[in-house]
Amino acid sequence: MRHTHTPSWQSASAWRRWLAFNLVGLLGIVVQLGALAILTLGLRWNYLASTFLAVELAILHNFGWHERWTWVDKTNGRSAGRLTRLLRFHAANGAISLAGNLVLMWLLAGLLRVQPVIANICAIAICSLVNFLASDRWVFVERKGDPMSRPDPLAAAGNCRSAGGRFLPFPRTRSLFEGRERRRRIPFCLRQIPLLVLGLWLLQGVPLAASQLRPETIDAWNRYAEATERRIERELASKQGFLALDFQPAAMAAAEKRALAAGEVSVTRMRTTDGKGEEIQVPDGMIHHWRGSVFIPGADINYVLARIANPGLDDTRQEDVLDARVLRRGPDSLTLFLKLRRVKFVTVVYNTEHAVRYGWHGRSRASSRSVATRIAEVDRAGTPEEREKPVGQDRGFLWRLNSYWRYQQVPGGVIIECESISLSRTVPGFLEVLIRPWIDSAARESMDRTLSSMRERMVRAAHSG
Repeated sequence: MRHTHTPSWQSASAWRRWLAFNLVGLLGIVVQLGALAILTLGLRWNYLASTFLAVELAILHNFGWHERWTWVDKTNGRSAGRLTRLLRFHAANGAISLAGNLVLMWLLAGLLRVQPVIANICAIAICSLVNFLASDRWVFVERKGDPMSRPDPLAAAGNCRSAGGRFLPFPRTRSLFEGRERRRRIPFCLRQIPLLVLGLWLLQGVPLAASQLRPETIDAWNRYAEATERRIERELASKQGFLALDFQPAAMAAAEKRALAAGEVSVTRMRTTDGKGEEIQVPDGMIHHWRGSVFIPGADINYVLARIANPGLDDTRQEDVLDARVLRRGPDSLTLFLKLRRVKFVTVVYNTEHAVRYGWHGRSRASSRSVATRIAEVDRAGTPEEREKPVGQDRGFLWRLNSYWRYQQVPGGVIIECESISLSRTVPGFLEVLIRPWIDSAARESMDRTLSSMRERMVRAAHSG
């Protein structure tokens, strides 16, 4: 049996092209995921239409880099034939990416309910394996009579020079995939598909697997909550303001109050630091800290506090609350049971108990503090097999939840402000960049829904009363 031998310089050069292809692909992933995030989260487009446009932007981005870098030895940077190559690139890589991404997104995000960004990562990885073969074998193919005088910057890094000092051209990339027996060769990229699919599937499961709430995570949460409460207590006692928004720069505070008066719900991300002004590190956990405010027109603070301190069915009925009961009642306190539902990546249901304490700060100002004393994730919610998972031994989407409310009578109504901090499990650093925007989006939407629902209930109750 005859064996073929590939010169070492050719194999190295082919590997460099493969590396360049993947580096460009990584940049394309950033473009695609960024566009997908803007379209689905910012503009709220349908995930299939958003995927189509995001993939097209990534295709154009990748083509430009491949023209000028990855296959520059074959294109020589010339404009002649570029339109043809672009059409070929769309017909090959474009068709693979568009059709493959749409089909895989339909399968993963549509049927299997995988979170859109994770589903898109899987689709990108699988389609990219086929894209390299199509680009090298059909799009950026050396044409007969093409000049090859332009040096290859990738080959230069490998000292691929002939005896005369000229740069040698890239070999045909098939040498990368050739084994010792030509009749038994299998393309390298295709050999990686099973491993990539398995790895990405496991990667998808990382944020969904069970997690253990560790003592050091709880300690860090306690430090964060205590520092937040110390700051809130200082603000409540201050003569310079009362609402958290009052302690912003004057121009920002005035702009926020104008927006509230116009009927907007203001939601802002917050951050608490330690005594030295440094970030409080939370091992194996993430803290989500948000502040929201809303204006209740025509309301009286006494009426608002009476409704909140004595909640009826209408006061607790909202999209995220499946069930609510007052377990115990004190002069200025409540113990509430709430069955909460959170919907973003997956639907999660919790049985929770909250200790709530109220206080007045003069005639026109009041505050309340709500601390979740028990949070138990519910498995198979709404079925005969419904059961609670052990507290702190669940998927880790919600481990702790504190809410701090402020109520102030102002001309024309009442401003209600809520500051919420919650604790969830952490995710690997390489995933946090992709997942964190969706986590933040879920928290922002939840705050917006809570305050909007409160305004609607208060206004409706005031008019009906």
